[in-house]
Amino acid sequence: MTALDLTRKMIRSCLQLNDSVPLSEDTYLMGGFPEFNSLTITTLIVEIEDNLGCEVADDEISGEIFETVGSLAEFVQQKMNEA
Repeated sequence: MTALDLTRKMIRSCLQLNDSVPLSEDTYLMGGFPEFNSLTITTLIVEIEDNLGCEVADDEISGEIFETVGSLAEFVQQKMNEA
């Protein structure tokens, strides 16, 4: 599974979105979904850690990571490369 596919899967799970909601790399997360908030971010971090068997340090987390689907997928790819 690619980083983008895994990212889409995690976002769909956290936001309870079905496949009919398009999630392109340019889809905004913050500001794009009313339910995308700090709890969603925390849940996504746990999902990344669980799916990749890694740890996400506090100093790795920034608002830019959660700006779009693509920026989050880039972060997921970095964590995949570290694993």
